[in-house]
Amino acid sequence: MERRRFGKTGLDVSVLTLGTMRLPRGWETPHDHLPEESLESTFAIVSTALSAGINLIETARGYGKSERLLGAVLPRVGVPRERYHIMTKAPPAPTAREMRQWIDDSITRLGCDRIDLFALHGLNRETHLQALGARNGVMTALHQARDEGLIGAIGFSGHAAPPLLLRILATGHFDFVNLHYYRFRRANHAAVALANALGMGVLIISPNDKGGRLYDPPERLRLLTAPLQPAQFNERWLLAQNGIHTLSIGLSDPTQLPLHLDGLRHAPAWGDAEREIAWRLAAAESRSALNDCGQGCFACLPCPQGIEIPEILRMDHLIHCFDMTHFARYRYDMMRPGDHWVPGARLETCDRCGDCLPRCPRGLPIPELLAGARRRMDPEGESCS
Repeated sequence: MERRRFGKTGLDVSVLTLGTMRLPRGWETPHDHLPEESLESTFAIVSTALSAGINLIETARGYGKSERLLGAVLPRVGVPRERYHIMTKAPPAPTAREMRQWIDDSITRLGCDRIDLFALHGLNRETHLQALGARNGVMTALHQARDEGLIGAIGFSGHAAPPLLLRILATGHFDFVNLHYYRFRRANHAAVALANALGMGVLIISPNDKGGRLYDPPERLRLLTAPLQPAQFNERWLLAQNGIHTLSIGLSDPTQLPLHLDGLRHAPAWGDAEREIAWRLAAAESRSALNDCGQGCFACLPCPQGIEIPEILRMDHLIHCFDMTHFARYRYDMMRPGDHWVPGARLETCDRCGDCLPRCPRGLPIPELLAGARRRMDPEGESCS
């Protein structure tokens, strides 16, 4: 499998990363109970991934049993530790003491002496940015742990809106970043470019789930990306960009891996077939009034009701162009007011105040568009007028 230098971390990483958020029964409580079924399934997944040439395993403190399952099975796999890298993540703790405890917890659960890549998980709020400069705060603990050889490179995962994400990148604190960026969600293009300019490693989070549930695509999308599967085209589109180093592939079963391996068989990643598919997709999108909504323009925000207007219009655009209703409803259902992972108020809160209208550079009738999106995305709103 192709490997790329992961920015200034200095590590050569495989273009596919094994994500372990979806390990079988991995979210059941208590998290310190490891059922035999989970252990054997995790062993099969890890063994298959490493045998295929994947050399980066990604987990997190917040992924249920994931760290513990990996700690239990990695010694059984029989692959020398120097042949793969481990990345784990933890949210920014309130104090350096707590942050250090969380680092030590991860080392214990993973059963290793050193974590190659340690990321702050979910720097999504203004308060998270401010915490980076706090005296005796999270960065103090991370630097001390790195100086002691307990962790290697330091990074973060960001789910924030692009303006805040760019400010976090610009602090210069980090060696790598994990972020959302896909063919169908390109708003973080500037973040990828800035990370590259700073010499950072770039890992793409969940390209096939958050990227559009591309492992279960609608027929219209499948026809447009033929002969490639939509997931394969998305991965090749990403890897054709030099500034992207690796894609996290979350597996719940080893039989899911061949889809991704098959999509990487032919090099280079971008040729006549991919250009033809890209043209077809662009042609389908050009007929939508919502083309490019949610791909970098946020002029309509903030909404007084807290509705994430660009994201709603982006998902409705995917419904119009590619029949991606299942994906749009899945993401809309995850939105919660005030949540910093998938923020957004429910569409029924729109009172058509018109606050967004004069700010839209394209003059879109946003309240009417939101009403239509509600009918398509919210089963309870389907009967709304």
